[in-house]
This record gives sequence, C-alpha cells and structure tokens, in this order.
Amino acid sequence: MPAAPLPTGSSGAATPNGEIRVIPEVDIVLLFRSSYFNLMKEHQNNRTIILPSGRIIPALELGMWYFGEDAGAYFKETALIRRALEIGYRAFDTAEMYGHGGAEEVLGEAVRDCREEVFLTSKVSPSLSSYEEIIESCDKSLERLQTDHLDMYLLHWGTYRNSPEEVLEAFSDLKDDGKILDFGVSHFDLQDFKDWLTLKEASKTAMNQAYFNPCHRQMEKELLPFCQKKKIPLIAYAPQDVCSVAYQNSVVCSIAKKHKTTSRQIVLAWLLAKNNVGVLIKALTEEALKDCFDSQFILLSLEEIDALNATFPLY
Repeated sequence: MPAAPLPTGSSGAATPNGEIRVIPEVDIVLLFRSSYFNLMKEHQNNRTIILPSGRIIPALELGMWYFGEDAGAYFKETALIRRALEIGYRAFDTAEMYGHGGAEEVLGEAVRDCREEVFLTSKVSPSLSSYEEIIESCDKSLERLQTDHLDMYLLHWGTYRNSPEEVLEAFSDLKDDGKILDFGVSHFDLQDFKDWLTLKEASKTAMNQAYFNPCHRQMEKELLPFCQKKKIPLIAYAPQDVCSVAYQNSVVCSIAKKHKTTSRQIVLAWLLAKNNVGVLIKALTEEALKDCFDSQFILLSLEEIDALNATFPLY
C-alpha cells in the first residue's frame, strides 16, 4: 500500500521541487504498512537550514550510529524511529559503515511508508577508492534503505584513502541520474575542505559535518565562518559529547532553570542558534528523542549566548 501523503502545506511536507518545509500547527497522518497513526499536533517553529540550492531542510537530524549492530534489536530500533517520526523528526542520517549496512536496513524499514516526507542522508565508506566502487556502494545503500534516491550523500571521513576526483565524478553522475539529490562531505577540516572545493564539480557540495560542541569549538575559528561565507551548512555531530562537568556548570544550569529545561537541551539550543548550523543527535530512548527535539524551541537571549561562550571559551 502506498504511503499516505501529507496534506498540502503540512509540517514536513515535500513540495513539488523536493523541498522539505516545516510549517507550524497542522495535523498530519502517516501510513505505516496497513495501519494509520494519528500523530500529535505538529510543533511550532521547527529549526531549518538552507542548502546552497535554496532547498530548506530540518536543522535537527537523528543519527543511526549504533543502530543495526544487533539483529535482535531490529524491531525495537524500527519502533524507536517510528516514534521519532511521531514526535516530529523528519531528517535522518546513516552510513553504510554503521552496523555493516544494518543501520540502513533498520532505517529503510522504519520510513518505507513515508519516504517522501523525510530527508535521508547516508555516507559512503572512506575505504572505497574507485568510481565503480562508489556507484556500487550507493546502489546497495539505496536497496537497503528501500528507496530510489538519497536526499544527501556524503563522503565519510575525508579523502585519505579516496581519489577525490573519482569521488566527485561518481557523485556528479549519481546526481545526474537522480540517485542522489545533493552531496557533501563529513569530517573535513578547513584545509581539506578548501582543497576539495578547488576540484571540478565540487562547487555543488551542499554540506559538511564536523565535530562541534561547547567543549570543542575549534570549528568556530575558521571552518564555520568559511562554510557560512560559502552558504554551505555545517552539521555538528556529537553535539552533546561534552565533558560531563559541563552539564553541572552553574551558568548552564542557571540558564536551563530559567527556561525550565535541561542542561543537555541548552547545549543543543546554543548550537541551533548559530547561522545555518544543524545538529546530528544520537538518541536511544523515547525520553532522549523528546528532549533533543524540544531543544529547537528554546530561544536563548544574546546575553545567555554570551554567557555560554564565556563559560566555554574558544581557544
């Protein structure tokens, strides 16, 4: 049975040109297999980022790291992703490396009946070095994800094993064939990214993922300003991977208390307040899913952002 389409203009609906837009205060219904789930009232002001093409996508992505590693957890993991959809998540990030393809299989099953309402990112293994291997790898990812295209396809972990020219040739052909809508990179520092962008076809690069959180702010020195100048979104992975004492910091706790939220949510809100920055979160429980999702509705004041910046100085 085909997926039930979201009503025109609904939160997370795909527009005719493929944009994923988020519009507040609408009811949506998703079809999973033969059953309908009546979902909650959609949330207001879901954060978004803008790709170089002008395509608008969710700023909050749910990552699949650790998914697909245990066959016995398959149904539990698909149920968790479906719960994420009910909460309001519309962007998901995976990779062929995660669970040796198992994470893609779990995700593909979970979103199979609402594919057009979600933004899917996967990543090609850095161990693949040839054009043919990358094309084959993408085809396998599409099969595991039960889809005919990826919204975003990233080169995982830089170019140290790859021929960047062959990677870009493969990415460009996959894009021309409609198998991927956009491509980008992951774990590229400033110099790697600059070198990448000098190559033919690299001007179409639409995303970079980087390790970025309050305790690891090096990306703010050069990489983030560079990406912002190029209008290429920077996605912060491991955004809550901070030293444990940070969550007990008096400044963080004071701001959290004021907003009636948690310290972990304040960390995400701090990142989401930055221009064209998205966050790639890990959540393995329903409670964590809700906490991370609600962080995008916390509006920090300039004074609070300055206080957090001073608490976690940029070295």
